[in-house]
Amino acid sequence: MKLATILILATLQTVSAHFEIVYPAWRGNTLKDDLQWNYPCGGKSVTTNRTNWPISGGALSIIPGWNAGHPTAFLYINMGFGSEPPNMTNVISPVIQVTGPSRDPFPGFICFDDLPLPKNASVKPGDNATIQVIQVALHGASLYNCADITFVEDGQEDPIPEGVCENSTAIGFNLVYTTSDAWHTISPLNLANLGFLAVFTVLASLWLA
Repeated sequence: MKLATILILATLQTVSAHFEIVYPAWRGNTLKDDLQWNYPCGGKSVTTNRTNWPISGGALSIIPGWNAGHPTAFLYINMGFGSEPPNMTNVISPVIQVTGPSRDPFPGFICFDDLPLPKNASVKPGDNATIQVIQVALHGASLYNCADITFVEDGQEDPIPEGVCENSTAIGFNLVYTTSDAWHTISPLNLANLGFLAVFTVLASLWLA
């Protein structure tokens, strides 16, 4: 009986895990109705709540541990092009591991202040797109949120609200990748306020021939 109780409590703590896109503005609040399990955008349809976003790439701010259950998670950041993207298969960044201080809620920020466009992207001012963020929770389930954007010339983007594009010192980051070359190097994404992070490590799984 005790074992069953422990397992139930652990499960309840894990499945409550959720996150929020702070900037650009997300499609809508997916927290209150527990919608984040729904692909591709947490059950939210395309909105008119579009953020003007730089044509060369811009900021993305996330609260990864809004609810309990996120001692570690993986983030995938993708983009779909058009007013109603047919898919979200254009990769913006490699998978990123996020480590929190505990299984308890930790409403701190992670922010990329200069997120690039997907490779070979061809856009012009006025084009619409959607940024999709997927967070894979500790137990393997995926959570989804999206932010709809309109590309504008650099310098004409909507301002980032004060205080949201920073990296909380209690949250760690690992860039996860594989390579067949033991001496291969990569350039990590530019994380805002990187100096505030105690450690930024790169995990490499080396597959040797």
